[in-house]
Amino acid sequence: MLKVENLSTGYGKKQVLFDVSLEVSKGDIVLLAGSNGSGKSTLLKAIYGMLPQWDNGQIWFDGENITGKPTAALLKKGLLYIPQKNNLFEELTVKENLEMAGLTLDKKVLRKGIEETLSVFKTLEPNLKRTPMSLSGGERQLLTLAMATLHQPKLILFDEPFAGLSPQNIGFIVENLNVLKRENDVSLVIVEHHVKECLEISNKMVGMKLGNVFMRIKIIPNIIEYDYHLLFV
Repeated sequence: MLKVENLSTGYGKKQVLFDVSLEVSKGDIVLLAGSNGSGKSTLLKAIYGMLPQWDNGQIWFDGENITGKPTAALLKKGLLYIPQKNNLFEELTVKENLEMAGLTLDKKVLRKGIEETLSVFKTLEPNLKRTPMSLSGGERQLLTLAMATLHQPKLILFDEPFAGLSPQNIGFIVENLNVLKRENDVSLVIVEHHVKECLEISNKMVGMKLGNVFMRIKIIPNIIEYDYHLLFV
């Protein structure tokens, strides 16, 4: 579904990524792990066309070369990016946030999309008149996911969904990410420091260090022992 080939990019003259390659198949939940400054978030932004294209590197999505495509075009193709910060309209209600997220959609499509989204993320429906800042951290992140699903994405790039959340709220988001994958057949690339929690839902992990990929792992859950076996590939 997504293929990144030998991508190098950065901010201005500062190079951050060095010949990074990544593959995501349909149905994958891929965890990007690594320390701060390793290039994880930069990779998501580069995939989503938010950074200038350097001399080398190609990005393919759903069989099409999307290198250099504007973000609006990527959204229409089913690729969506959720940033870690500034991803909600804090002064608007939950319902108004959903409406803003679907502003480019036909009104009937948007109305149906909101109904379907609320049927998946049932926790949000009783809170439609509340503002995001009156919700728990987990509920706010759930709202960002609900806003994303209005566009029926095939793949979501999610930057640190567990940042600042309590263990209880992290469990809440993990549960709803599973629901999203099951109900909407959405693939995910997640940047996250909470590796243990992400192992519960991921089937692949890619380790990054100093702008390079240094490790690729397949995650095989052992349901009987409630443990995880890591297969280095």
